[in-house]
Amino acid sequence: MSNNDKGVIAPLAVVSALRGLGTSVLMTFLPVYAVCIGLSLPDIGIVSTIAMGISVMLIPLAGITVDLLGKKTVLFISTLMLSMASIIPLLIEDFLGVLIAYILFHSALNIWIPARAATVAGTISENIMGRSFAILSLSFQISRVIAPYIAGIFIKNYGYSPVFMTASIVVASSSIIIVLFIPEQKSSERLSLSGLLKGITPRREELGFHIFLCMDRSGWRLWTPILNSYMKVHLGLGEDIIGFMSTLRGVTSMLGVVPSGILVDKYGWIPAILASEVTGALAALTIAFARSDELVVLAMCLIGLSIALWSPSFNVAIPNIVPIKSELGRTYARSNLYRSIAAIPAPWLGGMLYDITPALPMTIGAIVLFINIGILASIVRKYRKKNTMTGFPRKPSGPHLS
Repeated sequence: MSNNDKGVIAPLAVVSALRGLGTSVLMTFLPVYAVCIGLSLPDIGIVSTIAMGISVMLIPLAGITVDLLGKKTVLFISTLMLSMASIIPLLIEDFLGVLIAYILFHSALNIWIPARAATVAGTISENIMGRSFAILSLSFQISRVIAPYIAGIFIKNYGYSPVFMTASIVVASSSIIIVLFIPEQKSSERLSLSGLLKGITPRREELGFHIFLCMDRSGWRLWTPILNSYMKVHLGLGEDIIGFMSTLRGVTSMLGVVPSGILVDKYGWIPAILASEVTGALAALTIAFARSDELVVLAMCLIGLSIALWSPSFNVAIPNIVPIKSELGRTYARSNLYRSIAAIPAPWLGGMLYDITPALPMTIGAIVLFINIGILASIVRKYRKKNTMTGFPRKPSGPHLS
């Protein structure tokens, strides 16, 4: 990795780690906190649906802002929003406070993704891109190993307020690193309505992959927004054990993400993303029928492995499908826009399915992911037949999909 590559990856890795601490606390305990102040699991599904619906409207604007006004600006704004997401539910201890927190949280993630990905893809050499994204994911996963279990213990002994406040301060501190160490990158193109429309309108070569992404996000979001609440209400686990399970998931991702990045750099993104889909479907089925701690542990490990496989393969797929560096922000934004829109009703549907029978959201989610494997295989065959994309590194000696 060159000095130029390290100059971007090193500070981004530190920021990702600090953001990861705050994100892990919110992902693990915001739905559990919501249950503790009186919200039901269907309520949480509705909150997550509303928050996702509002936050996806920011994605097209984030994409064009990344390209035209600068990646650094969007990274900074996202970090401040994530910091505020931990404070709001402490100030407004009801449905509204949880809703605002979810909106800030989802919005922070949705605008961070294209900014971070475009920063990396626009500066890093192609032959190490998978490992670069893996390093950033690793720094986040290390935080996921550290934060949930410790946070669960502190919450059990001291309550939610000190933990949420600490998470907010830690995330806010990472904005200093963004200001001081992340180089600004922006296009000379002017901000315009046509540019915004260009950012929203998918290119023909993207359409098949967008279908796959929409199915994937919908399948996961049928059950993941209520997973920790499910473990507390249906499986009877305490906050410390829920935190431990989340930590276990983080350990698996941490151990798997760098080998996944190497796999992507050597064989391309397609094998890794297929493996991610398979392990995700198996995880959903396992948690649906878990009747013992051992099966819950297995499910968490499968989720962690799926995440480890997904991060480098997805992020490398985008610049392979649309290799135009000046539009990376908009291309990554589109990849999140349509799958986010498609998944807006998923948490609400998951809550309804839970009311029918608790295992149903996970079971239906697994079925969707299994179907999606066939969709991706069909998309790959189509592109291979037209010789427009292989999904592998552009090297004459590189292996090809058989």
